[in-house]
Amino acid sequence: MSPALHAALASWAIPWVPTVGILLTALTYLRGWYLLRCAGFPLIPSWQLGAFLSGLAVLWIALAGPMDVFNAWLLTAHMTQHMMLMMIAPPLILLGDPLVPLVRGLPVFAAREFAGPFLNWRPAQWVGRTLTHPVVALILMGIVMLGWHVPDLYELAVRSPGWHQVEHACFFLTSLIFWWPVVQPWPSHSHWPRWAMVPYLVVADLQNTVLSAALIFADRILYPSYIDAPRVFGLAAREDQAAAGAIMWAVGSAAFLLPAMLIAIQCLARRAPLSLAPRLAKRTPPLAGAWHRLTASLGIPGDTAEAISFIAVFVVGGAAFTAALAFSGSDDDALALRGKQPVVNALVSVYAPEELTMGPNDVSILVQNEDGDAVLDAQVTVSATTSGQENEVKGTDSDSENKLMQAASVDLPSAGAWLLNVNVQNKSDSGSIAIPVQVVAHQPGLDDWWPYLVFPAFSLLLLVIYLRRAHRRRSFTRQREVISAL
Repeated sequence: MSPALHAALASWAIPWVPTVGILLTALTYLRGWYLLRCAGFPLIPSWQLGAFLSGLAVLWIALAGPMDVFNAWLLTAHMTQHMMLMMIAPPLILLGDPLVPLVRGLPVFAAREFAGPFLNWRPAQWVGRTLTHPVVALILMGIVMLGWHVPDLYELAVRSPGWHQVEHACFFLTSLIFWWPVVQPWPSHSHWPRWAMVPYLVVADLQNTVLSAALIFADRILYPSYIDAPRVFGLAAREDQAAAGAIMWAVGSAAFLLPAMLIAIQCLARRAPLSLAPRLAKRTPPLAGAWHRLTASLGIPGDTAEAISFIAVFVVGGAAFTAALAFSGSDDDALALRGKQPVVNALVSVYAPEELTMGPNDVSILVQNEDGDAVLDAQVTVSATTSGQENEVKGTDSDSENKLMQAASVDLPSAGAWLLNVNVQNKSDSGSIAIPVQVVAHQPGLDDWWPYLVFPAFSLLLLVIYLRRAHRRRSFTRQREVISAL
């Protein structure tokens, strides 16, 4: 394996907030699946557990793997990421019949006071039935798939890390809605007969084919960002676009047509529906029994013990998300090309934030040889000067998500005009590139602290919901007492 390919495969960008969310989801499902098995209801076999966990793993790899790191350089990487988010992860997750295990895996207090009432709430049920109707799901899928591939919206997602996350969320959530009628996870009910899923999937494949053909046969580069992107993988921009269309065509068609064929065979065979699996012998989960024995020995009532366990789990989960937000580093997606220039028989590209602010700023440098291959052993030093001040930092690939580049964090203590100086030493040759930049004072605003308000706001919302439900229960109890007294 070449050093450049090894470095590319080692380029991972761990998104801590989604990672925490995926881990908590997996733990909740595992707990619910285990408790259902212990209760004697083997309705979700082990292969469905494997499918659900595999779907979460595919989702995490799509968000953290090299596809995410190189999606601003290669349309093929971005398209592979989209296929994982839309065609692989959602159906695997739904094959795990996630509704009941996820609710059962929550603390009893949370399931009884929040999750259960929400799922039985008529407006929520109406929204769920409407969104998962095949016509609505097919239209949503088409709008999202075609809309985000319109050049203007696509370029917005490539340039902005925030909009890029919105794009990924749209792809994943609408794909869950689209695949819902196809998989029909238990205990939901279908809107249409089973055979209708065949034309449903065929129409979706036609949408996918039109978009992929547009990428393959376009006579120009549709997305300008890839024109100036480094071609370190040997693909010209036009070839990269055609390859991305081919990936979309092949993976999308397989994802749509294979299930359609299986459903057609199933309907033609006219098999009788499978009966529910017999009950298993009930057994008490060891941890659950230990918790109940502990709270009982302390004289804590059952309802109070359930509330305590929920609060403990909620606080730990909230602390995990807050820590993930606090320790999330800068995203390479936020870096823009600030300069490109030949230096010492090499091409040096300098990436930095579009707006440099006072304080530490990440700068990444890509060094390419005459053949366009990344030079991994070049010595890079980055310095910034202004009015007699100079800060110098040696570049290293250890702090960069993209291991083909070298990174440095440069401290810019004051606002004004600065000069970024990048010195490159490649073997016995050396040279430098100077890039003028403007540094502005950071203005604290909503973007700095709104994530830390989500947890308290959500806590307050849950408290209000609980108090309203408790008030209604007390009112209902008093009414029954009055009626009994009469």
